Amino acid sequence: MKPTSSLLALKRSMKMSVWLGLGWLAMTSLQAKPLDGVVLVIADGTSQELITAARNYAQGAQGRLHLEAFPRTAIVRTFSASDLVTDSGAAATALARGIKADNRVVGMADPLAKTAPPSILDLAKKAGWSTAVVTDDAVMGATPAAFLVEHGNRNESVPIAAKLLDQLGPRVDLVLGGGSKWFMDQSPKLTYKEGELEEVRKNEAKLRSLPVKTFMNWEEFVADPNASQVPMLGVFAPESFAFYADGKRALRLKDMVAQAVKKLRERQRPFLLVVEAGLPDKACHLNQAKRAIIEVLEFDETLGWLQENLGPNVLMLATTDHQTGGFTFNGPPAPLSLKGDSLLRTNPGTQMSYFTWASGPGSDRSGTRELTDPEFTQPALLPRPSAYHTAGDVWLLADGPGSETVGGFLDNTDIYKILARAIQASVP
Repeated sequence: MKPTSSLLALKRSMKMSVWLGLGWLAMTSLQAKPLDGVVLVIADGTSQELITAARNYAQGAQGRLHLEAFPRTAIVRTFSASDLVTDSGAAATALARGIKADNRVVGMADPLAKTAPPSILDLAKKAGWSTAVVTDDAVMGATPAAFLVEHGNRNESVPIAAKLLDQLGPRVDLVLGGGSKWFMDQSPKLTYKEGELEEVRKNEAKLRSLPVKTFMNWEEFVADPNASQVPMLGVFAPESFAFYADGKRALRLKDMVAQAVKKLRERQRPFLLVVEAGLPDKACHLNQAKRAIIEVLEFDETLGWLQENLGPNVLMLATTDHQTGGFTFNGPPAPLSLKGDSLLRTNPGTQMSYFTWASGPGSDRSGTRELTDPEFTQPALLPRPSAYHTAGDVWLLADGPGSETVGGFLDNTDIYKILARAIQASVP
């Protein structure tokens, strides 16, 4: 008699649990001393094919990116509790809480949930560690929010910002990114929807009453000699940061990460650092390959800095939450010599773009922008104002003590388990 599919699934689940458990035992036996820290880096919306395009753009076919130096890899499935195709809220909740959640929810299982499992930040704080979240998106964006708060609708920026303020200190010591318009009244420069401004002013008053150091100027944050001793909120853009390819932005993700590591180390405790490179996803939703590629390279530069500066006693994981847009790198012909902006031009053999998308605004070919313009949209098959996420499995990279548990096929909730076990194994 052949086993049923449900029995096979149960056997696979049991095998995975045993494998992760044995990996944890191996990790605790190999870990000669408590970890100095754990770092999780999330490149939002970044498919493996987009990484290939970024490598070819920057280095050529024979080149290598920093991320290729990670010794351990795995393939990760990403479905949510409500959908085969996840959104960032559900995917980040899996990473932050170890549970499957409904799409559009952050930090909890569904919009009506009365309780939520602890954030990985909570586990680190309980272990006596310092904690930080860094993003080039708004700090209340879906990915960072799943680590920082519990909320039923990822799109409600003002109440998420208010909840984040409550967690500065109890859950997280340092938060850096964009989103200043949701903490401070910027109505002379920016517009708000009806009813938002009054709530933003409440957030501003609440922030002023808290023992929190707040920075909107990067140079002031870097120069402050005492900031590492109190909870810190640094918000350096009204919402998300500008695309780096546009040439309008000086502050890089790796700059924020470097300063976060410095401030965390000044606390003289192990640390958990969660980093989001949020802009590849935003560029993919727009079908803009040049912007997406440059943001992947910014993510890779951040990984390079971490590889050089963390030291050998830090566990580092890098992954993405989902793929976006159905990005494809087409050929043939695609000569091995292709590099840089040549990849953005028309394939002379097919008279089509080397890059195409499955869905999104690129279906409208009425524009007149140059092919190498960051705002040029490559062709898309399915016309939509914003490209869809896709359901494909994603990648996971790992290095450092505890990375022995990374390999094969995993679920995105397993990443939480790997992080949690690394933290718990370091508690004396």
